[in-house]
Amino acid sequence: MKKIPGNVSVKANYLYNMFYEVLLLLVPLITTPYVSRVLEADGIGIYSYTLSIVTYFGLAGKLGMPTYGQLQVSVMREDKTETSYLFWEIMIVKFISTGICTIAYLFVIVSSNTYQVYFALLLIYMLSCALDFTWFLQGLEQFKKIVFRNLIVKILSVALIFLCVKEKNDLWKYFIIIQGSVLIGNILIIPQIRQYLVKVEFSKFRIFRHIRPGFMYFIPTIATTIYLSLDKSMIGWITHSAFENGFYEQAHKIEQVVVTVVTSLSTVTMPRMAYLFKSGNEADAKNKIVNSMKFILCVSIPMAFGMIGVSKILIPWFLGDGYEKCVMLLRIFSVLIIVVGLNNAVGKQVLMAIGKQKEYNYSVILGAIINAILNSILIPLWASVGAAVASVVAETVVLLIFIRAGKEYISVKQIIMNAKNYMAAGLIMCTTLLLLNKKTMIPASFKGVAGEIILGIFEYFIIVLICRDRFVMQQIRLLIRSARKK
Repeated sequence: MKKIPGNVSVKANYLYNMFYEVLLLLVPLITTPYVSRVLEADGIGIYSYTLSIVTYFGLAGKLGMPTYGQLQVSVMREDKTETSYLFWEIMIVKFISTGICTIAYLFVIVSSNTYQVYFALLLIYMLSCALDFTWFLQGLEQFKKIVFRNLIVKILSVALIFLCVKEKNDLWKYFIIIQGSVLIGNILIIPQIRQYLVKVEFSKFRIFRHIRPGFMYFIPTIATTIYLSLDKSMIGWITHSAFENGFYEQAHKIEQVVVTVVTSLSTVTMPRMAYLFKSGNEADAKNKIVNSMKFILCVSIPMAFGMIGVSKILIPWFLGDGYEKCVMLLRIFSVLIIVVGLNNAVGKQVLMAIGKQKEYNYSVILGAIINAILNSILIPLWASVGAAVASVVAETVVLLIFIRAGKEYISVKQIIMNAKNYMAAGLIMCTTLLLLNKKTMIPASFKGVAGEIILGIFEYFIIVLICRDRFVMQQIRLLIRSARKK
């Protein structure tokens, strides 16, 4: 039996995956100050709306296979032959289902009276979905390989945006550059995969065995998309305003980059947790769950409160004039940094790892239904702000249900006890920043934003150290010990 190398450092993989996930969002974020001024809020709104529609077809095409495949690879990785069969069988299923969904999407393009050209350009997105191989390397915990293959592509795409997108009519170029960079990044991963595969016999393929279990992961994926895409679709359907979608998109984009820093840990640890539970090492798994939860709380809480504190000067500096509504949206979205971080931890590291996929599915479906209902009520009242509030409420409900389903490993009381020091420090930090903005004229500039961020970080950690938080003190001791060894 040929073995695939595994057991890569979780800390190293966290950094690699965080870098990779941030990298996927970094191109639009780095270019946001420039693009928001060139394409304006309605141009961004068109991109946001059309992308939200094609996303449904892309996810239907994936059929839940990336998440299912990642978990299966993490369990089978010691057998290269079985892993090879798994890879090809899943990819065949994905190619077929994506092909069918692409044909269905062509009807959207043909029947569209507005934005037809932009819908057509998003066929690149469908091709990217079919050629997405990252799940395989993620299952093998080879996050380093994913990162460096995409880095050059992303840098080139940033350069192309600044060189090619010069006026509002260049919106079509923006579509091609953003989606084309994802496609090229996926293609460049192919050479990295070959070393983990061996020759297999086509006659022994059993592709249908993956459809039913894969569908179990497809359900929450579609439900999760409702949080991310239905909001934008419903804003367009109800308000008929590209501007409202533009405000929502820009605020959500900033929040997503911050959330990625937190949720990357769950993506990295999910294969490892599944492997530990499968091998019967439950004690080690429980210890990792507790530590990752503490880390998420320690990092997400100051990020959330910090975003509330700096949003008033961040938005006008970063996005320019005409995006004042994004300040309120960003403050609402800041709650999601904590809630989504915990959702990923409990959902992926606990429920998925121990095989409670049904409970995970029911929770996410209920959250999606709540989100859709609240959208229909709140968007007519408050437009994009109503959609943001609906997302926060729905994600919070999902978190509470997740915790109940995984109560043998985590509880609300445990989270509150672990979070109290961080909450106290975060509240004091946020109050300081808000008072500073109110009583002084902090400029909406890079220096102003950077100064407040540095002040907030310094104040937060000083308070946490005064509280002598166990987790933080433990990490400091580990760093000191590691530095002495070097």
